[in-house]
Amino acid sequence: MKRLDQYCSVEFSVDDIGVPYHFRIWHMDPNSNFIVIREDSRILPHLQVGARLKMKYYHPGDVYPEGIKETAIKDISRDEQGRFKGHFLVGLELLGE
Repeated sequence: MKRLDQYCSVEFSVDDIGVPYHFRIWHMDPNSNFIVIREDSRILPHLQVGARLKMKYYHPGDVYPEGIKETAIKDISRDEQGRFKGHFLVGLELLGE
């Protein structure tokens, strides 16, 4: 499995919304890479564990994405009292690398 810690952000959209969303990738450890989504975001109801999405990944300082990579949503959890209180943490995993 390729590690996501070489990337700083990701951009993707879902069919029902069509507008691309851009998120910072958080790296807590090599096995924990996630994006943070506000609980009232329009995109959140369209995401589910196991879903596969095509996402554009950006390296730090790059204006243009490296390319589109198939990505799976590993988990979705709500932060009730930590650093990201009121947000959902969406774990990502690169596929086919």
